[in-house]
Amino acid sequence: MKTRRLCAVIAAAATLLGGMAFGTAGAYAAGSASIEVRHSQKGHTYSAYKFASLTVDGDAVQVDTDADWVTAVTDAVAAANNNMDPVVSMPSEYDSNPAAFAATKTGDNDAAWFRTFAASLAVGDGVVADKTVAGNGGTAAIGSLEEGWYLITDVDKDGGRGTNAIVATTLNGVAATFKVKGDPATGQGKINAVGMFVAKNENEPDQPGKTADTITTTEGVSIGQTVAYTITLDIPNAAEGYDKYPYFVKDVASKGLTVNKDFKAVVRAADGTETNMPFTYVTVPTVGADGKTTTVLEFDLANKSGQLVITYTAVVNKDIIDMGNKVTNKAAVSRDTEVWNTPVEFDSYTGGFSFHKYGVGSDANGLAGAKFHVFEGTEVSQTPLKFIKIVDGEYRLAEANENGAVADVETTTGDVKIMGLKSGKYTLKETGFASGYAKNFVPIFTVELAVNQETGKSTFKLVGANNLGLASRLDEGMSDKAIQVKNVKNVTQLPLTGAMGTALFTIAALVMAGAGLALVLRFRESDTPMAV
Repeated sequence: MKTRRLCAVIAAAATLLGGMAFGTAGAYAAGSASIEVRHSQKGHTYSAYKFASLTVDGDAVQVDTDADWVTAVTDAVAAANNNMDPVVSMPSEYDSNPAAFAATKTGDNDAAWFRTFAASLAVGDGVVADKTVAGNGGTAAIGSLEEGWYLITDVDKDGGRGTNAIVATTLNGVAATFKVKGDPATGQGKINAVGMFVAKNENEPDQPGKTADTITTTEGVSIGQTVAYTITLDIPNAAEGYDKYPYFVKDVASKGLTVNKDFKAVVRAADGTETNMPFTYVTVPTVGADGKTTTVLEFDLANKSGQLVITYTAVVNKDIIDMGNKVTNKAAVSRDTEVWNTPVEFDSYTGGFSFHKYGVGSDANGLAGAKFHVFEGTEVSQTPLKFIKIVDGEYRLAEANENGAVADVETTTGDVKIMGLKSGKYTLKETGFASGYAKNFVPIFTVELAVNQETGKSTFKLVGANNLGLASRLDEGMSDKAIQVKNVKNVTQLPLTGAMGTALFTIAALVMAGAGLALVLRFRESDTPMAV
């Protein structure tokens, strides 16, 4: 059946189909036409089945339904007609050539009809594809085709079927007389040339990236610390072709994190420029019965390209101790909230150190009653850190304004363990002394803590100033062995080794010098000459 200006008819049809478009015209030999599959997916096979011939004849195009496809095309037309409200019917003159009737569906209101037609057109038993091509993750070409109208099927490696596409090849001699505008409702919005379409059966979305601020990444976390998280994902290439492209991001934070409702998003272009990206909360940060906090965001990425970058903050809370000193944060993406890809996980650890307080005599194995303040950094400041006592001798860093928080760290056994700290240096000063012990020989020492962010293990060592050498450890390197802290009752009990022996010698020298000076002054006050 000849149809005048069928090129315009099929061009209009391309605006209605989920994947119908045409290639550029030229002097093509038989079997030299091709169809491009844009955004093809690896592991997918695209098969082309010609169901109608398109033959240029002057200013008209001859449309002939292939004999083996008359029944299949008729059934697809009937399905599309029955899906209309009101139901329509195909005139009897098209009974032997139903493809020609399909080519008449060019109106602005025919989009739904053509989508149903494409979805309903089925490959009959025993029908062999004219050509196939394997998806490569980019543009794949189905070549060496006869000019005509094709059904393109999309089957993945597991046999799953994607959305059918109805695609016309080049029409030699007339293709340059019209332009194609793809249907954005089905992902073809960027199609503006003949002989191509965008594959709609997308692969599972790529796994997003999940990072945290530099301090968290390198030093770990302390209780009360605010962590800045970033989720990044590459916007699928297919999004550019849609007028609507819903995309969902789910964030799940473990117990031990208090997630703030301060999510922000931008689209980052290839040149680094960023534009704000609106979104809606499908689920605001919500704590479940298991203590995990779930947040779900919905984006419309239509006509977007580049990277989607999402940022938000969370505060580390006391429950991190119950979680084995570890908090976990996971992010996943989905097109429909039904099927989520494998989430990416970001873990952070908190840590701590321990020391053993001992005295002299019967207290040599452990000294009760001493109290310490802990300061962040290498200086004794006016504001010590505050802690919550877990059990005797065990303390964790307190949350901000937490009830029961104290600055004094003490024990009845001599063993002290301090938890909930990130890597860094901490200075300890004794502020309360056991009965009978000297108050003028004050232990002040600095501990360097390292919390391994791969294993969570804490190691520490003494660094910097160590007043009178009262803090010590046999191994001077990083380890998890408790630091030994001594209290004394008199100067003779101060450590005698190394620099501390020098310190004791200095004290003795100062005492002797003071005594000598006193004698000199005494004799100067006397009229009696000093005997030589």
